[in-house]
Amino acid sequence: MSVTIFSPIIKEEVIDAYNFAKNILKFSKDHPRDLNFYIEVFNENPKYIVIAKKNDKVVGVVLSSKENETSLLVGELVVSKELRGEGLGSLLMSKIEDNAKTMKKNQISLGAVGKAEGFYLKIGYKPKLFIQVQGNNRLDEIKQQVKGVRIDWESSGDDGYSKIIIDTNGINKNLQKMLEENLNAHTQYLFSKGL
Repeated sequence: MSVTIFSPIIKEEVIDAYNFAKNILKFSKDHPRDLNFYIEVFNENPKYIVIAKKNDKVVGVVLSSKENETSLLVGELVVSKELRGEGLGSLLMSKIEDNAKTMKKNQISLGAVGKAEGFYLKIGYKPKLFIQVQGNNRLDEIKQQVKGVRIDWESSGDDGYSKIIIDTNGINKNLQKMLEENLNAHTQYLFSKGL
């Protein structure tokens, strides 16, 4: 696979990378990270963005941003359909990990669904389950459903939702389905990797 992987030098490369991701992922109008967001990220540090080109055409991107002083948050990882399964996603993630280290980050975090979950497990990312239910003060209700599981974070703030992150020691689709059915919860696996 003759692919060039790099961080953008000019704003037009960021625009091309964002549009590539937008076209494949079909971003909604209210997508939380729009083009202007990633242009600001690029202006802060171009290493938050990684682009793969083949024959001068974008074939893969990682769009990330600063989560905090020590952690980088991957918003999108996208590989063209023609090149999926050929290792390009792993190469892109390896490059963003290298970039994160040069920016003095010691962790990468991201959210994933479906087939992507297995990919992140394969490349060394550890999953935790994010659970969100509508309504403040429903933490005890969630905790009843996840007895015996370590809770890493919880919040029942003013936003109208109760949220918990639990350590499931892997992907547990049965637990995820049960929580969605019993609590009408939104669930998603969050992944992280120490660098």
